[in-house]
Formats: sequence, structure tokens, C-alpha cells
Amino acid sequence: METMYFVLGMLSIVGAIILATIVWGVVKINNLLKEVKTNEERISDVSRTFWETTHDTREEFDRRFKELERTIGSEFQKSDRDVYSEFERRDRDLDLRFKDICDEIAQTRSYIDSRIDKVTGTLGAKQVIKG
Repeated sequence: METMYFVLGMLSIVGAIILATIVWGVVKINNLLKEVKTNEERISDVSRTFWETTHDTREEFDRRFKELERTIGSEFQKSDRDVYSEFERRDRDLDLRFKDICDEIAQTRSYIDSRIDKVTGTLGAKQVIKG
């Protein structure tokens, strides 16, 4: 009988150890599952934050690029207008100078003709024709 009580005692201790091991395993598994869930949430948050930041950065880049493009376009148009107005101003100046030169040439021809007429003596003939 003592052997039987001894065996039953040993079996109960082994059973208690096995039960404690199972409980410890279940608790450990639950803790690991909670850790896995927490890590998945963190990964999800980090992934979402990464994509939001990337998206915001992309939008900011696009906005700045479009702003720069508009600025360059307006500066180019302003420069184009300035060059065109300067070209027109210089063209008008050249036209005025050309007209002045043509007037000077006409006055010079008239003066030279009058001098030639005076030298050749045809000045009187012109006065006769006129008068």
C-alpha cells in the first residue's frame, strides 16, 4: 500500500508539474500573442505614417515645383516683353535717325545743287523760269 501511495504521490506531483507547465505555456503564448498584436499595430502605424509622410512630401514637392514653374514662366514672359519693348524702342530710334539722315541728305543735295547752280550761273535762269 505504501508503494501505491508513493506512486500516487509521485503521479500527482508529476501531474501538478505538467499542469503548471501547461499553464505557464498558455500564459507565455498569450503574452506572445499580445506582443505580436502590439507589434503588428506598431508596424501598421509606422507604415501608415510612412505613406502619409511620403504623400505629404510628394504634394509639397509638386506644389513647390508648380510654383517654381509659374515663377519661371512669368519671369520668362516679363523678360520677353522687356526684350520686345526694347527692340521696338530701338527700332523707333533707328527709324527716326534714318529719317533725320535722309532729311540731312536731302538738305545737303539741295545745298550742293544751289552751289553748283551758283557756280555755273544757272541761278538766274531758275529765277526767270520761276518768275
